[in-house]
This record gives sequence, C-alpha cells and structure tokens, in this order.
Amino acid sequence: MKIAEFSVKHSLFINLVSVLLLLVGLISMFTLNREAFPVIDFDRVAIQTVYPGASADDVEKLVTAPLEKELREVDEIEEMLSVSRESQSTITMKINPDADDKNKITNDIQKAVDRVTDLPDEVEDRPVVTEINSKIFPIINVSLGGMKDEFALQGMADILEDRLEELDGVAKVEKTGYRDEEFWVEPDLNKMEKFHVSIEEIMASLQARNISVPGGKLKTADEEFAVKTSGEFTTKEEIEDVIIRANDAGNWLKVKDVAAVKRTFEEETEIRKSLGKKAITLVVYKKEKADAIDTTRDIYRAVNEFKKKAPSELNVTPYDDLSYYIERRLNVLRSNGFVGFIFVVLILFAFLHSRPAFFTAL
Repeated sequence: MKIAEFSVKHSLFINLVSVLLLLVGLISMFTLNREAFPVIDFDRVAIQTVYPGASADDVEKLVTAPLEKELREVDEIEEMLSVSRESQSTITMKINPDADDKNKITNDIQKAVDRVTDLPDEVEDRPVVTEINSKIFPIINVSLGGMKDEFALQGMADILEDRLEELDGVAKVEKTGYRDEEFWVEPDLNKMEKFHVSIEEIMASLQARNISVPGGKLKTADEEFAVKTSGEFTTKEEIEDVIIRANDAGNWLKVKDVAAVKRTFEEETEIRKSLGKKAITLVVYKKEKADAIDTTRDIYRAVNEFKKKAPSELNVTPYDDLSYYIERRLNVLRSNGFVGFIFVVLILFAFLHSRPAFFTAL
C-alpha cells in the first residue's frame, strides 16, 4: 500500500499525527533553551599551577616534571603538552575521544595530581584541574568604576557578585581587575639600629604570630566539635602590636616601634578602567541548561536594583551582552520562517484549492 493511499484511507490517524507534530513544535518553540553556540566537549583537561617568582627553569624542574611523572600513568591519554613559563606551569592532556568513561579518566587525572605532595611550599594552593568544554561560558560582563577608594570599590563588587551568584541561571562570577589585599611592613633602618633589631627578628615574630593551627576534636556526650587555633592577621593594628622581644621588667618592643605598616593591595599587573577611572569587571557565566536570554534579563534586573542602593559616584555598566546577538539571530529566524511560509502558500495556491493549500503549507 502506498503512502498516499494509506493516508487517504486513514485520514483520522494522519490528522492526529499532524496535530501532534504541530503541538510538539509549538511546545519546543517556547521551552527550548536559547543559545548562541552548541555545547562542545573538546576532550581536553588542563592542569594549571602557580609558583610565584620562580623562573621558567625552576617551574619546569620543580613543578611540571613531577606532575608529568604521575600523569603518565593515566590510561586513555592520547597527547600531553606542557608549557613552563615564569611563575606558572600549564599541562594540557587530550583524552581518547573513543574512551568509554571520560569522567573516570578526568577523575584519574585529579587523583594523579593529588599524589604529587613534594611541590615547593611557595606554590599557591594546589594545581587546578579543569575540563575544557563549552558547557559554561560567559554571557555578559558588568563593569564597576568611578570610585576613588579601591577598598570601597571592592566592597561594592563583592556585594554585586553575591547577588548575581544567587540567580538561578548563573553558574559563577569571576572578577578581573580585583587585587588581593596585602599588609606591607616597611622597617625603619634608623630605628632598627637604635633598638638593635634585625630583619630576621621582625620576620620571625610575624611568622610566629600569623598562624592557623588545627587542634583536633572535642567530643561531648551528644556532639563533636572541631578545635582550631586561628591567629592570622586581619587588621593593620594586629600587625603593629606584634611583640618582637620582651624582658622580665615588663618592657617590650613592638613592630610599630621599628616599622611602618600599610594596608594596601598586591602589585597591579592589569589595568582596567571605566570612563577613565579604576574599574573592576564581573564576568558572569551561565549554567549549562539555563536559557541565555532569561538569565541575562535576571542579571539586568539585579544590576538595576543594585544601582538604586549604590553610591552615586559608582558607575555600573553591563557590556558584551551575548543575549543581544542571540535575539538578533532569533528575529532573523522568525522573519525568514514567516516569509518562507507566505511564499509556500502562494505557490501552493497556484496549483491547489485554498484549504488544502493552506494546510499543506502549514
């Protein structure tokens, strides 16, 4: 039986199928996530390690080589490329695209990195293992600038960051142009000579005071508590009051007696400005299954609410809005679909009656 003959004899079934297809199309049109690019898995994993102040040779010998030694034991790795530069080590591994369980391979890479325990003490944190894919990508940037006080500017950036991260569609927020806070201790050579104090004594007293030591666990009949001795510096005054030396007569020498303490920021390696003034940029990433346009609209609402309570001198400027380009593409799609439907109807009207022509086009 031919398809045309079957359709004529079972017209009710064919009509129901047609209605079902239309319903599925309409539901999909209103529920599918709107994206700029499809999700792509590059089958690559990157391991990044920061070793501040080290030369490229030291990074290669003390960081990259030990990591490579452990990573060679991981199966299903097609290629491993390492780059050692000043203060940073980057190792990129290509996973076999035909591997059955890529998540297991990624976990094996993380375990191999964790087995390396003899990295230099100066290495910041632990090596960071990152799977390279397009599941999470930035959809908008928000610039904050205009304030002369960088501490106040950072406070505003932290508040807006917290509000954006509370949104359902936001995966994470990264800050650029945001410098970590530091305390500088600048000894006065004349005062050091007067009190017969060396740089080593000042350093030793600060190191002995700036500690955070776990103290085990405290168990009661009903509960268990973790005990920790926390003595890390949080204010300028705490550093100034650190005692360098003391005697039985009750006399002591403090850091502020021989040095000036400043609350400042780490050295600036990247300069960002908004309208000619120091700025901090929040890079907002959306979740894999979140709708880009809806998420961006939520971000704009959160930013507008933040502006109402922010200081008048603070300039908050969203830019690089990816949803703008997505909406433009969707508008082109809608207009092309409408024009195409009209042309198909006109052509069918030339050969069929109006009713079958319309439903055939539909």
